[in-house]
Amino acid sequence: MNKYEQRMEQQRRSALGMSKMLWSAGAALVVVVLLILGLSNSAPPQYYYRMAIAAAIILLLMRQVQRRTARRRPKAAEPDPKSRLNLQ
Repeated sequence: MNKYEQRMEQQRRSALGMSKMLWSAGAALVVVVLLILGLSNSAPPQYYYRMAIAAAIILLLMRQVQRRTARRRPKAAEPDPKSRLNLQ
C-alpha cells in the first residue's frame, strides 16, 4: 500500500471514529434526557425498567457496530526477506 492509500485509509478511520464518538454521545444524551423527564414527572417504576432495557439495547447495538468496524482487512502476504534470492 503506498502512502496515498495509507493516508486515505487513515482519514477514513478517523472519520469513522469521530462518527462513532458522536453517536455514542448522542445516545448518552438521549438516556440522560429520558432520565430527567422520568424524575421530573414522578414516573412509575415501569418507566425506568423500560428505559433500562432501551439503554441496554442501544449499548449492545453500538458494541456490535464497533466490533464490525474494528475488523481489519488482512494484509497482502509478503515473502520472507531471508528466503529471497538476491541475483545482483
